[in-house]
Amino acid sequence: MRKKGFTLIEIMIVIALIGILSAIAIPLYVGYTDRAKAVEAQEQLMTLASIEEDYFNTYRKYTSDADTLTKFYGAELGGEGTTKNYSILVTTKNNSTQYEATAYICYKKRGSACGSGSQDMTCKVSNDKHDTVCTKTH
Repeated sequence: MRKKGFTLIEIMIVIALIGILSAIAIPLYVGYTDRAKAVEAQEQLMTLASIEEDYFNTYRKYTSDADTLTKFYGAELGGEGTTKNYSILVTTKNNSTQYEATAYICYKKRGSACGSGSQDMTCKVSNDKHDTVCTKTH
């Protein structure tokens, strides 16, 4: 008469298979989520570039005023008071005839904890370079 149930060997094989699958799946998942965070920041940089060009066409200058960019144009700059994994800083130069926007992307940090010096990746866009240029810092 055979009893119903699993043997210790069968349970150990199942646990080993789960361990192997986890060892493969978890790093892949982390890589996908990190790329998604970077893509979100790059998307916001491209939106910001369009906003800056619209602002320039109206006022014949660029702006670095965060209130104008967020409240009137709907830009998401991340950083303080948000749960975004990026923080975007916009600077102007040459009497506001040029701008540069830099996105500091953090994979593990959010909001005000993500900024210059704590980022995992930096992406930039400017009035003379409309494509985002990204560099990993770690």
